[in-house]
Amino acid sequence: MYPTILFSSDPRCETTDIVMLLDESGSISPADFNTMKSFVAKIVSGFDIGPDKVQIGLTLFSNTVETKWHLNTHRTKESLLKAIYDLQQRGGGTETGSALKHVLHNNFRPDVGMRADSRKVLLLITDGESQDETRTPSQHLKDTGIQVYTIGVRDADKNELLSIVSNRDALYIVDDFSSLMSITDAVITNLCNNIQSLDSVRLVNGTSPCSGRLEVKSDQSDQRWSSVCEADFDQQDAEVVCRELGCGAPSVLQGALYGEVEAPMWTKEFQCGGHESALLDCRSSGSTRNTCSPGKAVGLTCSEPVRLVGGHSRCAGTLELKHLAEWRPVDGSDWTLKAAGRACGELDCGSAVSMGMREESSSVFAWRVSSQCIQSGYSLRECLSSDSSSSIMEITCSEPVRLVGGDSRCAGTLEVKRGDWRPVHSSSLTLKSASAAVCRNLDCGSAVSTQTRRKSSLTPAWEIISQCIQSGSALRDCVSLGSFPSILEITCSDSVRLVNGTSLCSGRLEVKSNQSWSSVCEADFDQQDAEVVCRELGCGAPSVLQGALYGEVEAPMWTKEFQCGGHESALLDCRSSGSTRNTCSPGKAVGLTCSEPTVRLVGGHSRCAGTLELKLLGEWRPVDGSDWTLKAAGRACGELDCGSAASARIRKESSSVSVWRVTTDCVGSGSALRDCLSSGFSSSILEITCSDPSVHIIRLVLMLLALLSFITAISFVHKTTRGQRPGPEENIELEDFNLHVHGAEEEGAQAAE
Repeated sequence: MYPTILFSSDPRCETTDIVMLLDESGSISPADFNTMKSFVAKIVSGFDIGPDKVQIGLTLFSNTVETKWHLNTHRTKESLLKAIYDLQQRGGGTETGSALKHVLHNNFRPDVGMRADSRKVLLLITDGESQDETRTPSQHLKDTGIQVYTIGVRDADKNELLSIVSNRDALYIVDDFSSLMSITDAVITNLCNNIQSLDSVRLVNGTSPCSGRLEVKSDQSDQRWSSVCEADFDQQDAEVVCRELGCGAPSVLQGALYGEVEAPMWTKEFQCGGHESALLDCRSSGSTRNTCSPGKAVGLTCSEPVRLVGGHSRCAGTLELKHLAEWRPVDGSDWTLKAAGRACGELDCGSAVSMGMREESSSVFAWRVSSQCIQSGYSLRECLSSDSSSSIMEITCSEPVRLVGGDSRCAGTLEVKRGDWRPVHSSSLTLKSASAAVCRNLDCGSAVSTQTRRKSSLTPAWEIISQCIQSGSALRDCVSLGSFPSILEITCSDSVRLVNGTSLCSGRLEVKSNQSWSSVCEADFDQQDAEVVCRELGCGAPSVLQGALYGEVEAPMWTKEFQCGGHESALLDCRSSGSTRNTCSPGKAVGLTCSEPTVRLVGGHSRCAGTLELKLLGEWRPVDGSDWTLKAAGRACGELDCGSAASARIRKESSSVSVWRVTTDCVGSGSALRDCLSSGFSSSILEITCSDPSVHIIRLVLMLLALLSFITAISFVHKTTRGQRPGPEENIELEDFNLHVHGAEEEGAQAAE
């Protein structure tokens, strides 16, 4: 039996993803833990729960962290309440920082229910001071647009919680767990008002709720709305407004499009990063504006809500449109790839890569979209009609990522689209991350190199949030806008790749031709071919060439034999046989392991000590010494066959030089040094001293020599004394030495006497 819950009337809180993070440490008694569960149940009762409404996930933490359920696990309020009362406490310490990091990387993810157009909220309840650092992980949460609320009970550290929350209004402090019930309504109201951002922004005089002249209201007690001057508003501000209104991405930002500035006027400039959930959450300028040129009011048109659901990313899946507050799938009849491209554009994705229809067992309510209407230039919303259908549209768009200015579409300056295409700045994007986030999305194999190019002046660019990209999130969701003196260039392997291996330099060989990747049969491949592949991928010489090492041949199969001389720059530059192959023995796919980039220590007293340098694409560079640990340094020593790391230190240069940056977390996870490289500039150069194994070898040799000398001395003593008859005691000693004098020698000695 579960306690009876008196359901309050559901607040109108739409499309919100809430994760509750609850302390279950041993300082909380079983009775207090049950009180906290009742409080959480009452909070849940205050929301309208459903796949298109409020979703709630829950994680428990102490000195360990466990996600009990994800955002998309429970689709009804009744199911959620039952799960809450089934929670069991484990006890332990309090490591809030680890819990915050866990939530960011594991709970706020599209594959576990997080929706692209939702507001993201974290509610933390804890009763004590954290035993680990909380400021960094909480800032990462806030940087990705998650609103953080905390409830501190009893001995909770108020200053610590203030550093965690999004703002002071998001912090609650109570004396004990029994007092939680007294703040229930305040918490629900605060969450709900923030979720809706009721009465804080609106678009007026437009053709829909997603278009019009922008007006802002900052004080809920003052019902006056303020116009916003165009000079104080940019693309990132527009993205936040459109998101806050539940619309799609901004499509038009133009002064006086929907009327001129009207008094009163908003007096400060908005400075949004583009990721915030509400306009009033953005920073604003310290200076104020008292005048605005006539006709310069912000006029904004947001695209109508469009989403792709159920795919591997926000740019792939079932096409759904929201019209008149209702999400429906789209009927797949009469669609063309060009029309699908319009949907991709409204999602801020790249071009349409493919489209298809999924057949349902029965008809469902759907929106029918006229592709002819779309191709005439109208928006999806203007081409809608209501219908029912069993043929549902599925679209795959390219990610909003491209490489420009290079020798091919797989090399050049990295650009990301969030409203506008902009270059990217990153000092920490590794080859491994570049392969996953860029090259594979562009169908360009794996990353061969990343290079930082300096600009003559500061350039507006996206900066990559490294922790976000390492968690597996899409590149577009892991950037913030800034101005930087350098931009990132990437080269991907356009025509070859190694898959299913342990690093970027190992795996089953696949070759790309006519936009299709093909396996290669072992019988058609030799050492010279392998040398070309390893060189093309920026790896070292081939060390292992063995069929089926990384899996069997998969269709389609490369049909011609490569005839490389070993000197070519790319595999497809090699000659090939005139005859074709149609079959390949099972298990005979080319499995190839290339050696990792050359590593060396220079300037030290031995080959196992000095400045760490790595060679990639023919270029030796020192390694930046920031953020290195002795454990990570040990990896370099291991690749040099130099035992373990004895010390790691930083040498300061007078100015910055070109370096390779190595992400130590990446190395510590077991990846090879090459997979963890990125290009950059630094004046902090890493020096390592390894425990040179040659020292141990010398010691062993000296010990063997000493033992040999001892044995030789004993033999000499024996030879000089064997002509004398030993006494009983001497016999015992010789027997103890066990010198194995042969019987014939003994008889000869007796005869001589």
